[in-house]
Amino acid sequence: MPSRINLPHDIVMEILCRLAGKDVVRFRCLSKDCRDLIDSPDFVKLQLKHNSHRFLILRGVVESAYHYKVNDYSLDLASLENNAQINITELLDLQSNIPLGSCNGLIALKTSDGDSVVICNPTTRKIRIPVHMDPVSDDLPTRRNYGFGYDPVSDDYKLVMMHEKNVEVLSTSIYSLKAGIWRSCFQKNPCFPSDPTLLFQRRAILANNALHWMLRDKISPSIGLVVAFDLTSERYRCVSLPLLVKGKRLYHQINIKELGGCLCMIGRRYHTCYDNYVDIWVMEEYGVRESWTKLSTLSMSGFLSIESVAYSKCGQKLLLCVYEDFKIKLIWHNLLKIDQNMEILVLPDRFYTSGIDVCCVSSLVSPIYDCSNELQA
Repeated sequence: MPSRINLPHDIVMEILCRLAGKDVVRFRCLSKDCRDLIDSPDFVKLQLKHNSHRFLILRGVVESAYHYKVNDYSLDLASLENNAQINITELLDLQSNIPLGSCNGLIALKTSDGDSVVICNPTTRKIRIPVHMDPVSDDLPTRRNYGFGYDPVSDDYKLVMMHEKNVEVLSTSIYSLKAGIWRSCFQKNPCFPSDPTLLFQRRAILANNALHWMLRDKISPSIGLVVAFDLTSERYRCVSLPLLVKGKRLYHQINIKELGGCLCMIGRRYHTCYDNYVDIWVMEEYGVRESWTKLSTLSMSGFLSIESVAYSKCGQKLLLCVYEDFKIKLIWHNLLKIDQNMEILVLPDRFYTSGIDVCCVSSLVSPIYDCSNELQA
């Protein structure tokens, strides 16, 4: 019988850190040394750095109407690219909690009663006890706009809540996962003075260590700017959209997303009621307006809406989420081909009213800094 091979500690770390978080968790039961290695902060950061395994968070009707489930949609996007069988696995029974954002494998979800937020890691199945809303915000009769992200300088995850009461002065509540407390800050809107017709996008888009909200005109959705909240400086700034053609409004409807770590804009333009198109733009150099590059133009024929989700591993395809006849479909769009021959992946029928909320990485990042705030699902 061959003798047992003992691999050096560094080699073991290099092997494990390249596995999906869901697979790494299984090795915790091998031995105490293996568990201590996987739970160590250095290994968690190393696995997050090398990890390319991504999955989609689905929000869909599974058991009954208006009941939401959080599911693992395939182990990674590469399996979808290789035409593997679509695998939907239930992660956590989170009832009707609504996803507010995702960062480094953590997901922030607002509870159905709207009074608190849950931070969880679907891979490790660890949940932070509910974070109750900022009590100061209860005195503000206004809509709340949410965002969730990571500040690399303070090594802290932050839940941000912007109050849509006064567009001229932005009132913001910030919850630090490390400190476990709420703080408030006020800043004049850097984009433009008060305009009562403006409407904020409810959930922020995380890109370049900043949270982004689209500001729209309630009457004309084509009029919009982007306000960004820097998670390190905790200050707002204005981010410009692509330059308009000859000063005219090119799009009838615009929206922002995150794509490959960059800020992305989706603009919809109508020619006729049956003939309209979508342009997908990417800001290649953050903060530089001239760096906006048109990635692709797609026909909207037969689709109610189109959203960009993620690049393929090779970077040559773009995964799109489309809505048609109240059903959701995933489409691989080849960026290197001029024609629009697309690979269509149809989700199971039970997701007929669902939508893709978050593209998430499979990580070992813990949602808690204090074990007393931890729940195990």
